[in-house]
Amino acid sequence: MASLHWLDYTTERNSEPISRSQTSIYYIEGNKWWIRVTLLGPTANLPFDNAGEQQTTKRERREFFQSFVRRIDYKLLPLLPHTVTEIILGDATATGVEVELQLDDASGTSQNPTTALRCNIQEDFRSVAYPSCDEFPSFRQINHKELTGATEITAGVFWVYHRKTRYVLKIVDRPLYRRHDTEVIRKELENLNYFAGVPNIVQAAGIAVSTNPYKTFDWDTGLPLVVTGILLEAYPGGTLQQVLSDLRVTEYRWKQWPVQIGTALIRLHETKKTHMDLNPSNIVLDADGNAVLIDISGIGGFTHEWCAPEVLGDIPPCNLSFEQRQQNDNWAYGKLLSEIASQISDDPHVETLRQVADGLMERDLRKRTSITTAIAQLQSA
Repeated sequence: MASLHWLDYTTERNSEPISRSQTSIYYIEGNKWWIRVTLLGPTANLPFDNAGEQQTTKRERREFFQSFVRRIDYKLLPLLPHTVTEIILGDATATGVEVELQLDDASGTSQNPTTALRCNIQEDFRSVAYPSCDEFPSFRQINHKELTGATEITAGVFWVYHRKTRYVLKIVDRPLYRRHDTEVIRKELENLNYFAGVPNIVQAAGIAVSTNPYKTFDWDTGLPLVVTGILLEAYPGGTLQQVLSDLRVTEYRWKQWPVQIGTALIRLHETKKTHMDLNPSNIVLDADGNAVLIDISGIGGFTHEWCAPEVLGDIPPCNLSFEQRQQNDNWAYGKLLSEIASQISDDPHVETLRQVADGLMERDLRKRTSITTAIAQLQSA
């Protein structure tokens, strides 16, 4: 007994040829296969006598394509277990296994279209890649089903509870997911493990785990659990961006922040790691008002206005040499100090803060202040 359950339908018309795809789950003999059928080119290119007839609207073309997808005899295809199998039609350059499709007519009889219809079968590289828990043996594992009270903070990031303790959960399956997002998760876990116990750097509480969401065979109990998210310690003071936006800097012991942030950056740089997206939204405050650096993968992207002028070229900032990335962190650190100083008016320490910020943001790299020098200047003021 086989059945097909629709999940989603997408179309793209960025440039010709048109791309259409249908994602569905195919059930057969108690097993579950995730499948994405992709057609490059209009539906009229399908080799049927009636292809293209009376398909004047988007809805009609979608229904024709879905009808075609429903007729594919998936039992005869080399589907890939525990992932999403992509069946690609209309792309002569596609990689993967090349096979000929068999189609069923309305009565269920297997038949071919008027012309042989060949396709390529490969793993769908747009599907979510969940890392195996075996990659991260040092982290506490918490079943994803045990997390409750999820409240979204930003896309893919939530407040959650586990046994009455609140954490921050960063999920792998993020909105507008790209395969690179999984590499970001891997790198962040690597860095979280490296900096465990280091003050002023975000601390992990564990990893959220589950069985593979794409699991094919229910009887297969030997599959390793996969990582569905990172659990981070909750920092109740919110972000520095919120404090700056609300003009509440003077309500805190703000003089400690520059040294705390700078010291955290030095710890990264000592190990040849960089942050690359230092800005007020990536600084949070703990219960005592101390500054904590978060988002420490170093490859998760960048905020254009928080990049040093010299790195905004053709090469993505995260692909630059360590020395260039370090200089970018230095410049962003200076901009951060400048933002803090902009809200202080009646404290003699603020002039030193402005001078240090200017030195860190010096355009001439030979004259740009190092973070070590900046901290020494701040502490001696």
